Amino acid sequence: MSGTIGFLADDLTGASDVLAQAHAHGMSAMLVLDPEHLRADAADVVGIAGPARSMEGAALDAEVATGLAALGKLDLEVLLYKVCSTFDSSPTVGSIGRALELIAEAHPLHGPVPVIPAQPGFGRYTAFSQHFGVHGGEAHRLDRHPVMAHHPATPMGESDLRLVLAAQLANGDVPPGLHLPAYAAGELAERWLGLRAGDGLAFVVDAVDEAHMDAAVEALLAAGPSQGPALVVGSGGMMAALARSRTGAAPTAVAPTRSSGPTLVVSASASSTTAGQVSDAVEHGWVEVRLDPAQGDDRSAEASVRSALEAGRDVVAHTASGPHDPRLASGAPAATVGGSIGRLAGRMASAGLTRDVVVCGGDTSSHALAALGVRELRVAELFVTAGPICAADDDSAAAGCRLLLKGGQVGHRSLFRSFAGQTTERP
Repeated sequence: MSGTIGFLADDLTGASDVLAQAHAHGMSAMLVLDPEHLRADAADVVGIAGPARSMEGAALDAEVATGLAALGKLDLEVLLYKVCSTFDSSPTVGSIGRALELIAEAHPLHGPVPVIPAQPGFGRYTAFSQHFGVHGGEAHRLDRHPVMAHHPATPMGESDLRLVLAAQLANGDVPPGLHLPAYAAGELAERWLGLRAGDGLAFVVDAVDEAHMDAAVEALLAAGPSQGPALVVGSGGMMAALARSRTGAAPTAVAPTRSSGPTLVVSASASSTTAGQVSDAVEHGWVEVRLDPAQGDDRSAEASVRSALEAGRDVVAHTASGPHDPRLASGAPAATVGGSIGRLAGRMASAGLTRDVVVCGGDTSSHALAALGVRELRVAELFVTAGPICAADDDSAAAGCRLLLKGGQVGHRSLFRSFAGQTTERP
């Protein structure tokens, strides 16, 4: 394996996971928010991130089609459509099934595309097409997951990924599955080739450990088309396996990290995991500022954030605290909420009040980064699985900042304090 790996991520926090996995295994990686800035020679792994996960209808189609067209101009060995390892999507919002239809239109000669959202190193597993995620130290089926079953935008009421996709595909066809016994029988590559030669748009691949992910990458590359890249829909677990295949390097150890001054967390995440992290920070003296998502740019709340940062206090400003927060009833669009927290962070950074910023919320992070004027991101420090500390381009409001993009399910309860260097507890 020697060619460039390209990716199209359906949200910013997912894209940062791709960067982290590549960086950890010794590969250079860069993502852009504007396809016009995409270059194959910029890094070993190059990609585009946008807000597709929070989009629907014609807007989703345009977002995915534009990204695929830009990547289609590059000479790629592999093209990864990066999705969340909890498969966040629905027939209307962030539809992975619709993305598969658009991938097929852009690459009509490829055949069915493997779908592999497992990320064993992050507690995400697929067995007999049933998807599982770890929460609170216990593995839960996707439709019984304490967070994902109650996601405010894309609640998961089904754990069989074949059925999840069938509900999202226009033809309603149920994709086949490639199940665990194929690994033990040594038949994975043979069955993979058979499924690639079949009809339909996709097939779902099981994986519950890193050896499975490595075997899946081997099959992916062996079955690649003679023209165009090998296509795959997957999570950061697929990027990690691709990087291991490329470099054979053990992952880089995570070094301690510390803020240089007051830390600012801006959050539009409704996850209970993020709510716990907010509570932990507040319990340890951080200033909490509640933002009104329906109000957009909340100048009164912004004054509170500014005052606290000027006093040298760490701040966490949020539009929701858990999935049952009554502020979620406002129904404010992800673009509105993400834009408002991004502009807030940008004004504080531009004023020199913080150089250490955390943006929380997978559905809203792309909008927040756009509001910050970010065009490019690279990994600056490895931090936590699926959440590296990044550096933005010099033209953005976040230039010179340590920037952490945190998805809803990412991180230990003390994550914010770990980012600031206030605890030695693993994040």
